[in-house]
Amino acid sequence: MKTSSFENFPWWMVVVCNAVGLAVYAIGLYLMVRLGIVWGVLYAAYCLWMEWRLLSGSCRHCYYYGKRCGFGKGRVCSWFLARKAEQGLGAKPISWRDLIPDFLVSLIPLGFGIAMLIRGFSWLVLLLIVILAFLGSVGTGLIRGRLACQYCKQREIGCPAQQLFSKTSQA
Repeated sequence: MKTSSFENFPWWMVVVCNAVGLAVYAIGLYLMVRLGIVWGVLYAAYCLWMEWRLLSGSCRHCYYYGKRCGFGKGRVCSWFLARKAEQGLGAKPISWRDLIPDFLVSLIPLGFGIAMLIRGFSWLVLLLIVILAFLGSVGTGLIRGRLACQYCKQREIGCPAQQLFSKTSQA
């Protein structure tokens, strides 16, 4: 049975999908600020760079450019960046190495959080580490697998992430 895609995602999906990412950023920022304001500023700058990287590298090529995708970024991208249609998103292959910066959004504060625990135990830090680990792995997987990617028109056209994560393409 083929899953239908959305021309514009419902607002509730956009809110839910973004809530997970924003929670990862917020928890990561809190943990980094506990180390010092400079670490917090550096982490916030990294998160902003990651968003810019996504908008300029993927959203400009996507079917949802100017539309409301699962994360609402297609519309946001159209406010700041011109469409880049000469190379479709599906034609741009990605590898696991390309995803390292994405993983670091969670892994950097997780690593520093664990170091904080080793230096001096804190229930709050432990709780935030557990929540961050869950959101960065299972939460993100559920959001992408059950909401955003499942109803995405770009997935049907050709999405490099879908090709990378697809079990059938790795045969």
